[in-house]
Amino acid sequence: MKFNSFMEKLTCVFSWVARLAYAHFLWMLFSAAGLFVFGVFPATAALMTICRKWLDGEESVPVFRSFWASYRSSFFSVNKIGLAYMAGALVLYLNFLVIEENGAGIVMVAAFYLSVFFLAVTGTHLLPLYVVRKQSFLYTWKTAFVMSIVNLPISIAVLISQSAIYYLLFSYPSAALFFLSSTLVMIQLWLVQHSFNRIEKKAEALRARKSASPVQETYTA
Repeated sequence: MKFNSFMEKLTCVFSWVARLAYAHFLWMLFSAAGLFVFGVFPATAALMTICRKWLDGEESVPVFRSFWASYRSSFFSVNKIGLAYMAGALVLYLNFLVIEENGAGIVMVAAFYLSVFFLAVTGTHLLPLYVVRKQSFLYTWKTAFVMSIVNLPISIAVLISQSAIYYLLFSYPSAALFFLSSTLVMIQLWLVQHSFNRIEKKAEALRARKSASPVQETYTA
């Protein structure tokens, strides 16, 4: 009995290892198909689509077909979001070079690091939000910023966990070669899902209070 249970767990572990390696391979393949500059963001969104299905218990999802469908359908919209994020990062990097070269007052330095912080935490929710909602460019950016600030501990947890996993996997380059993107995305989605759940619970509570208010007013009258 115990042996059968052990074998089932072992089979489950190897199954997840194979899934993560295959998903990472597809991410590299489709990123390269877009010459990386235009491929990495839609490939990441497609990877998030697959990993989200796995986290929701859809273990039999057709991986390649779903990956390709997501990559193709979101190619332009995700690139607009991703390239805008990279443009923001580039502007901040150029500002950093200017500050390092010429110096700056404490207000400018504080504003710079605050901008870096806001951009970093917004990035924790940006692509996951697009994958879940598939909304417009402005809606995705605005909502990702608000959600990342409202659930700041989760945003910081994403940044810390991503940095730790990145460091750990690159300490063993062979592991990074097979599992880097899929492992990072799985951890990010698992954490951000808690952020989505918190927002949804707060929205439901607010709707419940609003619907209860007219009833109470009628009863009082």
